[in-house]
Amino acid sequence: MDFLGKRIILSLVAFFAALNLDFILPRLAPGSAAEILASGSKLPAVEVALITARFGLNQPLSTQYLLYLKNVFSWPPYFGVSYQFFPQPVTQLIAYRLVWTIILVASSFFLSFAISYTLAGISSMKRGGKFEFGSVFGSIMLWSTPAFWIGMILIWIFGVWLRLLPISGNVAFNAGTGLNYDYSVLVHAILPVLTLTAVVFGQSYFILRGAAQETLKSDYVLSARARGMTERVIAFGYVLRNSLLPVISLLGYSVASLLSAVVIVEAVFGYPGIGDLIVDGVVNRDYPVLEGSFFYVTLVVILGSLLGDFLLLKLDPRLRR
Repeated sequence: MDFLGKRIILSLVAFFAALNLDFILPRLAPGSAAEILASGSKLPAVEVALITARFGLNQPLSTQYLLYLKNVFSWPPYFGVSYQFFPQPVTQLIAYRLVWTIILVASSFFLSFAISYTLAGISSMKRGGKFEFGSVFGSIMLWSTPAFWIGMILIWIFGVWLRLLPISGNVAFNAGTGLNYDYSVLVHAILPVLTLTAVVFGQSYFILRGAAQETLKSDYVLSARARGMTERVIAFGYVLRNSLLPVISLLGYSVASLLSAVVIVEAVFGYPGIGDLIVDGVVNRDYPVLEGSFFYVTLVVILGSLLGDFLLLKLDPRLRR
C-alpha cells in the first residue's frame, strides 16, 4: 500500500476514535444540562425530571450512543438542538459561529507564516548577529507564553491604557451597514488576530529557521555562492523554498494547536466563534453543541494533516519512490 493510502486509513481510524471521545468526554463531567439549568433557575425536582426527559438524557447511555452515531453518519450530519439556545439546531449555530472563527484562524495563520518566512530569510542572511539572536529569543518567548496571557497584555495596552481598540465582541452595536459594518468587524478582530499570530509565530518561525539552518549546509547552497549569487537570492530562492517541507509536514499539528488556542482567545475577547461556543457548551453541559463542535474541529484537523501529507507527496520525490 502506498504512503497516502496508509495515511488515509490511519486518519479514518483516528477520526472514529475521536468520534467516540466526542461522545464520552462531555458526559464524564459532573452534572447534566438539566441540573445546571435547575441550579441557576431554582427549579423543583419535577421540572428537572421533565427537562431531563425532554433532552433524552434519561435514556440508557448505549441508546444515546447509537442515536449519536446514526445522526453523525447521516447526511448532512445532525446533532439535534442546543440545550442552552433551545430550540435552535446545532448545525445552524455552528454555521454562524464558524464564519467568525475562520476570520481569526485564516488571518492569523497567513500573517504568522508571512512574518516567519520573512524573518527566517533575514536571519539566514545574517547568521550569528543580533537580529538572529533577538528573533530566536522572541519566538521562544512567544511560543512558551500562554495565549490568554498575551491576550490580556494586549487588552491592557491597546484597550485600557491607549484606548485605541475594542476589547470584546465581534462588531459594535451601532455599526450600521456597508463600510461602517466592515470597519467595525475589522477593528474588533485586530486584537484576537494579533494574539493568535503571536502564538503561532513562535512555533512556525522556530521550525522554519531550524530547517533553514540545515539547508544552508547543502551543496547547492555552496554552489550558488560560488556562482556569485547574492545572499538575498540564496536565502529566499534556495534556502527557504527547500525548508518548507518540515513546516508542511506539521500542517495538521499547526492547525490543531491553532484551534486549541482559538478556544482560549475567543473566550478572553468574548468573540462569538466556535471556541466561545465550546466554552459555553462545557459550562452548561450542552452535549449536542459539544458533539457538533468537536466533530467539525476534528474533521478540520484530520483534513489539514492529510493535506500536509498530500503536499509532501507532491513536493518530495523521495516519498513517491
